[in-house]
Parts: sequence; C-alpha cells; structure tokens
Amino acid sequence: MYRFEPDEIDRERSNHQALLQGCKGDELDSKRVGNLGEIAFERFCREYLPVEMWTWMNEEAIRRCNPESFSSYDFEIFEYEVDVKTSRDISAFSPESLVENDSDDDIIVMVWHRDNEDALILLGWEWVHSLVTKVKMDKKYSGETPAKLEPIALNPMNELIDIGPNTAHLNQMPENPFSPGDRVVKKEGHQGDPAIVIEVLPPEAEANIYGNKMEDEAVNVAFQPHLEEGPGDWKSIHVAKLASYCDDQDIKMYSYKHSNLEFA
Repeated sequence: MYRFEPDEIDRERSNHQALLQGCKGDELDSKRVGNLGEIAFERFCREYLPVEMWTWMNEEAIRRCNPESFSSYDFEIFEYEVDVKTSRDISAFSPESLVENDSDDDIIVMVWHRDNEDALILLGWEWVHSLVTKVKMDKKYSGETPAKLEPIALNPMNELIDIGPNTAHLNQMPENPFSPGDRVVKKEGHQGDPAIVIEVLPPEAEANIYGNKMEDEAVNVAFQPHLEEGPGDWKSIHVAKLASYCDDQDIKMYSYKHSNLEFA
C-alpha cells in the first residue's frame, strides 16, 4: 500500500474541476475525492511504470479544471482499461459493490481517503473478471459470509508491475523547479516584465516551439499584459486555477524549456 498526501494545488484543482462539471453536494464531494484518487494513482504510475506504457485519460482535464472528454475508464496501462475507485466507505471495495458499479473495465484500483482528505491510501487493485467470477462462485457455493467479516479481494499495488515490464523506482517526476504562480525570466537576453508560470507540463509531454519538438521539460507561461486583458482579476485567482482561467479565456500561453528560465 502507498500513502499519498495531496498538496494545495492538487486539492484546489480537484475541487474546481468538480465544480465546473456542475457537481453539487454529495456529488461534488464524490467527484473531488475521485479526482484526488486519480492524482494519487498517477503518482504511483510515474514512480513505478514506464511512461510509454500508461496514459492518464483525464490529465489535461484536471490540470486545466475542464470537463473530461468522455472515457469509461481513467487510465490505460499496458493496453488494459483501468478505473480508479476512491471512497471513504470500505464496503465500496467489496467484490459485490465493485462488480455492481463497474464490470466493464479490465482492472479496478482501490483508493481509500481520510475524512478530511489530507491523505489517501492506495490499497491495491483487482482484475474485474476475477471479481465477477468470485461474486458468481460465492453466490453459488459459499452461502453467507461470516458475521462481521467480509472479504476484500485485492492484489498489492506492487503486483501491478508484473503485468508489464519488471521495473521499479523509475523516478519519472519533473526535474524543473517551477510551480504555477512563480515569476520567471529568461536566463539570457531578458527584456520587459517577468512571465507568470501557468502550468508545468509532464516530463513526457511533447511540447513544441515553432513546430520543433522540445527535448527538455516545458512550462507554459503567460505575460502580465495578456493576463490583464482577461475579464477577471487574475491576481485574485488561486494559482492552481490559472491554467483553467487562461484556457477558458483564450489567454495566450507560451511554452519554454525550464532550463532556459530562472526565478525573477
């Protein structure tokens, strides 16, 4: 199992993306923690699985707090469809509950969260076909489960690695030091006001500058005059939402190699 502690940007983006989906009340709470579960599992994938062999379907939607493009699952790993289930209620991870709510994907990852959402636990994962078989066999042969004792069928997180290449501790996290909201300037030939970091792109993202593929990690920045042309007071917007604001308002962003920038 693994513990994931979301930072302020994770929490703000998870909540704002759920709000923009039109969620309210209990649905908002469920969607927010679901987003946090996806962020937690993305961190696991980035640490242990080759980036060439997994795709987070909602990465840009959560980073930019936009509605998700339709997909019945959250990740694609080694060509398997993977859905992340996040809940405070452990009973949601019983085989019967999982099969009832989702029997179409290949793999389900189970994530438990604390009441105040300051930490999440990646419990494990399970093949959907194994869950379906277990539910059918239990109904046919096992009878009632023991009082106060219900099985939770899951594999340890590390065993997910065995589905594909045997890798560990790949450490594929971004190397750049910048975060949304940072003021930056070019290391050489700087003129004018600093730019504001809007979003940090994943290391594997194929950013382009004037049609040429960037071979270094990229950050997207915006310049203050362009931000001030928008309809809102951009300085009052939480830094986690700047990417959403610029995307919604068509504010021009520029991609730079992080190695070409320094703090202003």
